[in-house]
Amino acid sequence: MKALSLGDRIRTGTYSVRARYRRSLLLAGRDGRLLFLVDRSIGPGPLNIVVARPDRFLPGDSFRLPPWPAAPRFDSSLPRLDRTARARLTNTLQAALPRHAPPDSLASLITSPGTLPPRQAARNQRIRLGLKTISSGQISAGVRLLRGCGEGLTPAGDDCLCGLMLAARLLRRPALARSILPHALGGNPVSNAFLKLSAEGRVNIAVQRLLQAPSPARVQAVCAFGHSSGADLLCGLLWGLNPFPEPLPPPLNPEP
Repeated sequence: MKALSLGDRIRTGTYSVRARYRRSLLLAGRDGRLLFLVDRSIGPGPLNIVVARPDRFLPGDSFRLPPWPAAPRFDSSLPRLDRTARARLTNTLQAALPRHAPPDSLASLITSPGTLPPRQAARNQRIRLGLKTISSGQISAGVRLLRGCGEGLTPAGDDCLCGLMLAARLLRRPALARSILPHALGGNPVSNAFLKLSAEGRVNIAVQRLLQAPSPARVQAVCAFGHSSGADLLCGLLWGLNPFPEPLPPPLNPEP
């Protein structure tokens, strides 16, 4: 079975299957590097090998690279956006995130959802404190409040930090992204892999397309990743581009 796309941040080594999901396989190398075998619905990414059937691609539970699969290399670099393009992106996120993000995502930080379940309310309180701490210039303390905050394969706080570092890159402040990274890294290897990629300005194809031409449909496509990971990343991206001190009201003229 041939590969359809090969991520540009995949490195040589022997990889073994660590987890199997409905649309993907997570593999880890002996040095801790990660690799994802994914289907077409997930698509290209910096660490993704896209195949038609991830569950049938491997003859066993491990394989070695090289040899490299015969597939096009995906360029995961972040698009460069000028001020007008960043404003368009911000406006699109503000309008579309409340409509397409899962209700238990960090989108509840930028809307007025009413009473939240206690666990979600406590998470949001910690995230908001972390964001305010970062905005006050106390980057290390604020980042540590976000790190690991939440549940799931990649906690919401980690996804939010990925978005913050992407925002720093879009604002042409790579040093800020690099200053966030050491404080963001923790004991979650999957989160760490995505945090490092974000600090480098590397994204998957869904995020790349959204940045290139923002639209509600493309916001929705990113929000489809994970349970709430895509939406949480976009919340961090939105806050990084246009910090919101208090919950934003719903858009005045939501699209039909």
